[in-house]
Amino acid sequence: WAILAIIPPAARGSDAPARAFSSARAMRDVSAIGRVPHPTGSAENERVSAYLLLRMHAMGAAVDVQQMPLGAASLRRLGKWSGRTERGVIARNLIGVFPGRDRSLPPLLLMAHHDSVWGSPGAADDAMGVAAALEVARAIGERGPPERDLVLLFTDGEELGLDGAEYFFARHPLARRVGAIINMEARGAGGRANMFETGPGNGAMMRLYAEHVRRPATNSLSVLVYNNMPNYTDYTVAKRRGIPGYNLAVLDRGSAYHSPSALPEVVDPASLQDMGAQALALSSALLYARDLPARTDDASFSDLMGRATIVYPAAGGWLILLGAALLIGFALWRERPGRTAIGRGALITLAILLHAALLLLAFNALSGSGGANYYDRLAALPRLEAMAAATLAALLCLLPAVRRTDPHPLALGPGMVLMWVGLLTGGPIAIVPVALLAMASAWFLPSDRTAQAEGAILLLLLAGILVQATLPTAAPLLHWPLLLAAAAMAARAWLGERAALPAMALCAAIGVGHLLAQAHFLFLGIGAELSVVLVAPLFAALPLLLMLWPAKATRLGAALLLGVALMLALWVRFDPIAPTIPTYSLAEGGKKTKD
Repeated sequence: WAILAIIPPAARGSDAPARAFSSARAMRDVSAIGRVPHPTGSAENERVSAYLLLRMHAMGAAVDVQQMPLGAASLRRLGKWSGRTERGVIARNLIGVFPGRDRSLPPLLLMAHHDSVWGSPGAADDAMGVAAALEVARAIGERGPPERDLVLLFTDGEELGLDGAEYFFARHPLARRVGAIINMEARGAGGRANMFETGPGNGAMMRLYAEHVRRPATNSLSVLVYNNMPNYTDYTVAKRRGIPGYNLAVLDRGSAYHSPSALPEVVDPASLQDMGAQALALSSALLYARDLPARTDDASFSDLMGRATIVYPAAGGWLILLGAALLIGFALWRERPGRTAIGRGALITLAILLHAALLLLAFNALSGSGGANYYDRLAALPRLEAMAAATLAALLCLLPAVRRTDPHPLALGPGMVLMWVGLLTGGPIAIVPVALLAMASAWFLPSDRTAQAEGAILLLLLAGILVQATLPTAAPLLHWPLLLAAAAMAARAWLGERAALPAMALCAAIGVGHLLAQAHFLFLGIGAELSVVLVAPLFAALPLLLMLWPAKATRLGAALLLGVALMLALWVRFDPIAPTIPTYSLAEGGKKTKD
């Protein structure tokens, strides 16, 4: 399930139908644009600009060049790259307009940037996006004139500070008429093309995405997370002006980001196919419609196995919670567990999550997180992800060790005494460390598999309610596994554990498989420095896992997995700094060595 969700569709060759997107055709433009570095103001940047103007003109577009002087901050950054004082550098936005049947309708804008950073050929960032836009425009031309204009905007100076986008949306007459935008970016050179950002009021836009994109890769949590990160793209400028749109980017093969090795052969044609196919589907839906989607309330959404997108109003999360609560209530009514047993199960869940967070933080710190070169960490992402996976797998191997029939007096007694002493005498400052000790002692509380699962699902229900009340578009990460776990628990209560095993296994396969895919994308986005974020999908998976987990702990397996995690952490920490890092990154920040 997870593998199907994270693998991009197969690349299509030059013999693909003319109306379809072909990564083989688009790769010709990637090869022409991304063969050598072409930062703003360079001779190679002028060559790339001339090539793109000729390409758009040959396709039948009315072309325009918008020139702008670089601002002081961008000149300083360019000077750091070049090692000299930069003055009077002119950037150039390249604009191609393909007329539609009704020129009065708001046009659709396909956007990517044609400049690269210093020292990188930029075949992925962002020749990939430029080539995808050109191939989309070619395929649209084969389908006949659309209702509205199609505009290609290839900005300059994006890598220096969004100069081109800022200038276009502030000064160009077309900017005031744009109805929707599809922006294409890259922070890697492979993997799925994630639709990770939308404009405000995205409900109708996301319903259009769900209806037309056959191989989706998106979720509303990524939109929320990105909105609260300091990162930016060209679409950031348009988004501030309230223009609706979609932002697509690939994140895998992170070693290619701003790298001297980011040559055309590094770009995965399947990833280019994924980006282009999504952009073409969205472009077709927007260009051939008489009316663009209206601005509506933000939606909750996520792709399911990379094959369909489920979209619903954010308030609809309350219905999911209600359905899960009814199923859980039915199961508890049938099984009638004691409140003490459920409390122990909840406490054990907190202990598992605490230990997971501590282990992830410890191994990430051991691997050199904090002060290390950012691009070197990106190059190490596959090893860091394997390290985190081994860490959590080791913890799961030990879960059956907490199932006891009697309390362990040496751990339980002091833990409970410390908790009450802290609560009665220590005040709020002492509660947190005392609570942590109490949760640690939960490893020795008497509890069976059923009580653990029930405690975990009630905690997940409580968390789902809190998230729905505060950040409803983040809720699908918790709500969908919660509903599956509630259905599995209800089936067990109704049929008995043996008869309900197929239903429980199916719910677990779907829920955990979905969470594995989401965890992968989450780790690619922010896991290099913040691997502890994996505690969130682990929390959502626990009720599904605990109902089916083996009866015996695999201590040898846990030891081997922790050994693997340790070796990976030390490998990342002590291996030489990656040769793929940008040449300018050592001067701009980050240590030359990771130890």
